[in-house]
Amino acid sequence: VSTVSYTIKRHLETGGNFDRKRSGRPKVTTESEDKFLRVNSLRDRRLTRQQFKAQLNTGRSKQGSVSTVKRRLRAAGLTGQVAVRKPLLRWQNKKKRLAWAMKHRQWTTEDWKKVLWTNESIFEIFGSSRRFFVRHQVGERMVPWCVTPTVKHGGGSVMVWGSFAGSRVGDLHRVSGTLNQNGYHSILQSHAIPSGIRLVGQGFILQQDNDPKHISRLCQNYLRRKEQDGRLQIMEWPAQSPDLNPIELVWDELDRRVKAKQPTSATHLWELLQQCWEELSEQYLISIVERMPRVCSAVISAKGG
Repeated sequence: VSTVSYTIKRHLETGGNFDRKRSGRPKVTTESEDKFLRVNSLRDRRLTRQQFKAQLNTGRSKQGSVSTVKRRLRAAGLTGQVAVRKPLLRWQNKKKRLAWAMKHRQWTTEDWKKVLWTNESIFEIFGSSRRFFVRHQVGERMVPWCVTPTVKHGGGSVMVWGSFAGSRVGDLHRVSGTLNQNGYHSILQSHAIPSGIRLVGQGFILQQDNDPKHISRLCQNYLRRKEQDGRLQIMEWPAQSPDLNPIELVWDELDRRVKAKQPTSATHLWELLQQCWEELSEQYLISIVERMPRVCSAVISAKGG
């Protein structure tokens, strides 16, 4: 009888035979504690969830978990991300970065596929500290407290020059000794231009940063002649902008893959670098090219920062 009465009562209250909304499990945190987590995260973007948990549980009889902290921060729109690595910027270079982003903000993925992304990188046998996690809100990717300031790195076990365009990798070249303008001129002749023509075709867009050897008279004169011949176009690149170059993401990915294989010597490291380079998937490479419109939007939102 009680079941029948309950069913009739529920039908009268809900208009059907539906379960009524339950209150659910009570929250472990109060509204003031939720606000405490949000405010503290905005004050220090590098606090970990374990540190938040310790702060939250100070003086509490009922302990909150790391998962609770994670859910409260996500509810506040704060998610953990890898901090963007970029150098500290002078205002003149911020203007140049903003101008570059404005110039390319209308580019489509097809436009970005025509760019041959290039750079050098140093890989070490032991140790790596390429990535830092921060917590930010939507639109805060480039704000100063969510990035990792960098300076040029020092020595390493193996130095390489590499390139990629669209969904395919170009040459990966091991650099012996110190790379000067003559060595870079040789790379342009033997690796950069052949890679660009193979991956994109005549008239590909060459990206390179403003390293002194890259913009030496020898290399610039050579590239201008090739540009006049219609073999390539030179992309004007803003100073202090490694964070805009997607090949930096490729270096990070390559470093993680190589470290997982535990190289034991410089020779072994070079063998692993070549192996992992060829294993980079088309899907991965095109995904970091497709993000370039978002990169431009982020720089514009940060006013060149």
